[in-house]
Amino acid sequence: MSISHPYPSFTYSGESTSFRVRTANFEDLNQLADILVASFYTQAGWMCFVYPFLRLGIYEDLKHRLRSQPSRYTCYAVQPITPVSLAESYVVGTVELSCRPSQLWPFSLAKYPYISNLAVHQQFRRRGVAYQLLQTCEQTARSWGFQALYLHVMEDNQQALQLYTKMGYRLKQAEWSPLAAAWGKPQRLLLYKILK
Repeated sequence: MSISHPYPSFTYSGESTSFRVRTANFEDLNQLADILVASFYTQAGWMCFVYPFLRLGIYEDLKHRLRSQPSRYTCYAVQPITPVSLAESYVVGTVELSCRPSQLWPFSLAKYPYISNLAVHQQFRRRGVAYQLLQTCEQTARSWGFQALYLHVMEDNQQALQLYTKMGYRLKQAEWSPLAAAWGKPQRLLLYKILK
């Protein structure tokens, strides 16, 4: 059973497609939850039974963050801008930017800007959507007065690592977990970028 939002079948090519990044709102919640759950979880095998619950959890968490609007938090949504007006109502990507306490220095009160939940609908990947979302986060972090930006990525996510490296993100630390190592899972990598 697929619960993904039914995206129209449009053909987008290079320069004929442009995207608009905007602040997400409550009307976007269903589409954002669909994109996030499809990006981070599979519906294959036994996961098809828990997939709706994962989606519900993502939906409720995001709704809570949008409602509470913590200081220095934003969620962005991306829409295609095309001659086809129907497409303009569809969200094709999302990202969240917030300030988090430092995990590297647990007794520090300092916070740093952190990118999370970067996800692009499968039909729209490799078209510059993630690049635009990251650029928007960088602009926002600068406007908040920060000079660096952080994010996590799994070491086996080669496409994401390529994009982050191309955009100037560098390795801060590899986070080794004994439980993940025992199960043969990849490490989480903390990346950072100095903002100019």
